[in-house]
Amino acid sequence: MSVRLMTADTARYELKRPQVVPDTGYFGTKNEPVSIGYVIGQLSQVNDKFSVERYGDKSVSMYTLICASGANIRQNDRVVLGDGEYTVVAIMNYRDHVNATLTKAVS
Repeated sequence: MSVRLMTADTARYELKRPQVVPDTGYFGTKNEPVSIGYVIGQLSQVNDKFSVERYGDKSVSMYTLICASGANIRQNDRVVLGDGEYTVVAIMNYRDHVNATLTKAVS
């Protein structure tokens, strides 16, 4: 089975990746999400049986982002949506697409 992303159903989302940056409040460094570009994909609410069983009540506020195979998205990246940043908590690579499971980021 091939997953074809319909252009009309896709959108461009800012993608951030944790990077070591200087910590201005203390001496040393800290990990901070830094913009690395954009990812194009199809966003939908989590509704598959596996995710609902795995994440329970938390799954009602989670999303799945389906991207083309080879998309530059990794676990712990952040995706910027209209209501804030979401952390990639799981990645599933398939032959022709990538499923990223997103949950609301904790600041």
